[in-house]
Amino acid sequence: MELKKDYIYNLLRRSIMDGSLPPGHRLPPEVCLARELQVGQVTLRSALARLEREGLIQRHRSRGTFVSERNIRKVFLFIIPDGAEDLETPSRYIAAGMDEAARASAITVERCPVSLFLTFSAEERREMVRRRAISGVIVETGHRRIDPLVAEAVRDLALPTVIPHGLPSDAADSGFLVLRTDEKTAFARAYEYIASRGHRDVASLFVRLPGEVSENMRGFTPAELRECISARRLNPAEELVAYLPNGQEVIREQLRRWLGNAVRPTAILCHSDRIAIRVSTMLREMKVRVPEEVSLMGYSNFPGSQLIQPALTTIDTRLHECAAMALKELLDAENWFRPEQTPKEILTPFSLIERESVAIATVRPCASL
Repeated sequence: MELKKDYIYNLLRRSIMDGSLPPGHRLPPEVCLARELQVGQVTLRSALARLEREGLIQRHRSRGTFVSERNIRKVFLFIIPDGAEDLETPSRYIAAGMDEAARASAITVERCPVSLFLTFSAEERREMVRRRAISGVIVETGHRRIDPLVAEAVRDLALPTVIPHGLPSDAADSGFLVLRTDEKTAFARAYEYIASRGHRDVASLFVRLPGEVSENMRGFTPAELRECISARRLNPAEELVAYLPNGQEVIREQLRRWLGNAVRPTAILCHSDRIAIRVSTMLREMKVRVPEEVSLMGYSNFPGSQLIQPALTTIDTRLHECAAMALKELLDAENWFRPEQTPKEILTPFSLIERESVAIATVRPCASL
């Protein structure tokens, strides 16, 4: 349900953007406008404050509130990884959400590949900020640790900066405001769901990401993961957890090992939807039916996960919302930006998407491999 303040904001914004409220137009006094719109003055002021931050109106204490004479748009620099259009990276979906949110809020987002950004000298970067009137920066990292060179170069700009889909280490490493999924809580939710369907012998398939020097399974250490699994009354046996290089044959061999064990898993929880989609294909090749013989669950709600057969149950990390939240934080930067201190992290929402790939656990005969 849309809040009144958001409804009034959207109503006034549409009127400004379509010319119904033309540049230079003076809005009625707040008490009159609130009465006209049938809302309280507190609600109206919240909407007006948001429009002012976006440069769509100007408020003068003695003269009143006016639609901006020219379309004053906030401009943010969006630094993206090279290869951000690759379907395999979350950056693609952060970028799509960023464009959508920017259009809705009359914001200009200037994209710059990270390799190009690093070719500029410090003076060139400062001149770019001055010339383009950039008032904030978004650094999309592809959900990897931020490059120290990028962090240093952006810090030199002394602008409010947000990482829209970061890691637990990013705030301390960069000094920027970091939005991130609480992966341990989100992954624990996946275990809870599988357990609620009656499964006990659940295999966990994690892949080693580039740059990782120690075992990091969606934020869990091995000991923390065993504790999480045990707390949900699942089988904590070490042989049911695999942390592997991201390779087809390595994953295929692990599946064969699990499916040939005396204690054969009734469900497999995968590091990501992309891995789960591969596992789904491999199980089909092995003549193992999902979910009749083995249930399967992913993580991230990767596009296409709803199209495979059976459709994949997953945890949605809601990347479009992460992008919109990042822009909102930059618009409110005056409330948190202090160059001398590290802003707090903000945990972003996630949700369970229940589809057909996880069945209620039953004891059934196994197909031969």
